[in-house]
Amino acid sequence: MKITSRPELGRLMTFELSKEKPVHGWFWYKEGYAPEIVEWALRDSRATDAVLDPFCGVGTTLLAAKGMGMRSIGVDASPLAAFASKTKAQDYDAPDLQAVEAFLAKEIRPAEGTDWEFELFSPRAAFPKRNYNEILAIRNAIEHEEGKARDLLLLALLSILPQASIILKDGGVLKIMKDKRALPAKEIFRRKVKRMVRELRETPVSGPEPQVFLGDARALDMEEESAGIVVTSPPYLNNIDYSKIYGLELSLLHMSGSEAAEMRMRAVRSFIGKRMEVGQMPPEVGDIGYRIPIIGTYFSDMERAIMEMFRVLRPGCSAYVVVSNSVIHETHVLVDEILAEIGQRAGFSDVEIAIGAERTADVRPQKVRTRESAVIMRKQA
Repeated sequence: MKITSRPELGRLMTFELSKEKPVHGWFWYKEGYAPEIVEWALRDSRATDAVLDPFCGVGTTLLAAKGMGMRSIGVDASPLAAFASKTKAQDYDAPDLQAVEAFLAKEIRPAEGTDWEFELFSPRAAFPKRNYNEILAIRNAIEHEEGKARDLLLLALLSILPQASIILKDGGVLKIMKDKRALPAKEIFRRKVKRMVRELRETPVSGPEPQVFLGDARALDMEEESAGIVVTSPPYLNNIDYSKIYGLELSLLHMSGSEAAEMRMRAVRSFIGKRMEVGQMPPEVGDIGYRIPIIGTYFSDMERAIMEMFRVLRPGCSAYVVVSNSVIHETHVLVDEILAEIGQRAGFSDVEIAIGAERTADVRPQKVRTRESAVIMRKQA
């Protein structure tokens, strides 16, 4: 295993560069990375086809691969992420966009008898009354649309919830901030839809349409040696339950509060939860995995995910895994090194840690220097 410094990658390991990019910026996803990371990995590996992202998030890898003319497959445990990825990366024709524009001209009537369930609190508490009613009315009207036009409209509505709410996403917690200014839901929805239509007309992404599946990275429904490269970023070991942080969006997608619990069963355990049985521990973790169960369950799950990456990759191909080191209960966890060692045991013969950025974690009583890296694991030809 070798460790190299790649500071040019550091600014690409956040979603900041994506938010203003056409299509990429439709849905703000703090945990994502820039498409330039994908382009770098594809050039570095000289991959030519079959890109896999087993933690596809909001589709950055898939959209970048499509733009480079490559087939791709995305898998995610979250129905919200799978929906966003599919909607951003699929093809649209003129009638689809015309149907979306026609929707904006329709009269949106108040929704009656519509239930919106969220497991943490009533969604009514998250929005000014007018915004809450407008969101439900728009959601109800979208149900009468069909096909790709419906997908675009629904993604637009989901994407404006943070701006229309009085909720602050603070680390792993949703906070109701009564002094937060919520923007008018109907107006920002219209602006978002117009932006999406404009970008699809002005900067269409041509290339093979990706396949997107709801699934579990620890047990991929794929044939052996069917992928030409893996480019992905798994959940960071940060004690953040993404099914809660994006819970309002997830619940509005299906109008149900049960989706979050089902998502957690498919997700890598990167947060403290009820399923904290460590079981068989990867030897690379050491005793901290037993002392701090969240660390043990995370690496137990990631071991299975890495084994799956090795299984589905063709000989001579590589996996590029963007991760961050963590501080859990005042313990500095070298996530990149542990995953690299697990990769070597899984059968990857050439493993590199490319350090993109170093950050300071303010962990009282001291500050700890951590890093974000790309763990590059190559399967022998």
